[in-house]
Parts: sequence; C-alpha cells; structure tokens
Amino acid sequence: MQGSARTSTAKVIHGLLATTVIGHLLATPALAQTQQAPAGGQTATIALTVNGMKSDDGVILWTMYNSKSSFEAFDPATAVAKGKCEIKQRVCTTTIENVPFGEYAILLAHDVNNDGEINRNPLSDELKGVSNYTSKLWWKPNWDDAKFTVNAAEMPLTITVY
Repeated sequence: MQGSARTSTAKVIHGLLATTVIGHLLATPALAQTQQAPAGGQTATIALTVNGMKSDDGVILWTMYNSKSSFEAFDPATAVAKGKCEIKQRVCTTTIENVPFGEYAILLAHDVNNDGEINRNPLSDELKGVSNYTSKLWWKPNWDDAKFTVNAAEMPLTITVY
C-alpha cells in the first residue's frame, strides 16, 4: 500500500473510531445540566452557541469535561455538565451556569431525529463538534486542542458542527 493511501485509510479508520466514541458519549438517556458551583469559588456562565446545522430537526446533545483524563475517557459519568439544546434557524443557544473557573472541553452532536442516539457514520447528517475545533472530526479529539479557560463571570463560546 502506498504511503498516501495508507494515510487516507488511517484517517478514515480514526474518523470512524472518533464518531463511534462521541456517539456513545453523547447518547445518554437523561441529559440535564449537572454542574454544581463550589462553596465560595468564582463561577461563570457560559453562553454556548452552536452553528453549522443543516436543519432545525432534532436537538444538540452536549457534554462538558474539566480534565484531560475524563475528556479522553469519553465516559459521560465523568462529565461535569451535560444537556441538550433546541435548534432554531439552524442555531442552538443555551447557557451553562455556575461553572467554576478552570479549564474545560465540550463535545457535542446534532441528534437530527431526536432519538437520543448519534449516528456514528462521520458522513451522516448527525454532525459533531468539539470546542476549539474548526473542521470535521476524523479522529479522537485531543484535550490540549479542545480545552478552553473559564476565567470571567460571563463567557461566550461558539462551536461549529461539521
């Protein structure tokens, strides 16, 4: 196999792996915001905007992590917050409240048919997004690329699904 063909095959395999992991991660039965503020600590409200959807069908499912180990484990039980967001005019806006200052990363997906499950095919209509990522996800997301810092009382954050 030629080097470029091997690289393309590896990217496709990594893409399938990433969408499988993210699909499993986001397809949890009861998604609700679970973030709790620590006593006496500084907290923020994240104004999350998600764009790039091809339709208003379904909802956006999202999970937020506060450590490399929990993010890379893709275990919804270790998410510090998770939820879903209605889509209007191909945009989803929601707030994540009482977020302690620190580093976080968000994984999200467009559940087009609103069945609580994400189609794991990277070419499906159920698009995926990761904080700080600017293109289609073809492999497992990296914490160092996805993390962002919360250090102000109000924080806007935009994620595009691809």
